[in-house]
Amino acid sequence: MSLPGRNDYYLEALTPSELAFLQKKAGKQVRTYRLLVRILLIGAVCISFAGGWKNVRSDKWPFNTVTVFSWENYFITLLILCVLFLFAVRFSRRTELSKIIKDMKQRVKVVERVMIEKKTFLPHNNTFHFYLNSATRLSIQVEEQDFMILNEGDEINIEYSRNAGVYFGYF
Repeated sequence: MSLPGRNDYYLEALTPSELAFLQKKAGKQVRTYRLLVRILLIGAVCISFAGGWKNVRSDKWPFNTVTVFSWENYFITLLILCVLFLFAVRFSRRTELSKIIKDMKQRVKVVERVMIEKKTFLPHNNTFHFYLNSATRLSIQVEEQDFMILNEGDEINIEYSRNAGVYFGYF
């Protein structure tokens, strides 16, 4: 199978270890989103307290105002912030987590044949990398022995999930 401007690829079933990796990644993201919602809601309560104050004109002097706490302003500010924060989290969750869940349901991965465009050794962290001609993965970290054996222009296969693009490895 080949699309214009893309490398050859085929679909393959996920292995149990890859499915477990996706489940672990999804669980971690669910916990992160729950923590984020809690933090944002606590922040909304605190910020709404600042928005709950209003100035009321005093009857004694024409230009004198008194600052009082308004429950009406507090709840309006709280409602607006909660809706705004929950919408932002929901949008983020829908775009990221739903792709991983879709991959877990479909249980399919993409195996793409790519060409090594450049080899790079990073001495500061002692890692080896290949730069690829793939639209999905620009570079991958590889083992030292593969770095020594393979050359620029050689072809390798990379595996990643179909929807979320979670990288599983190369061969």
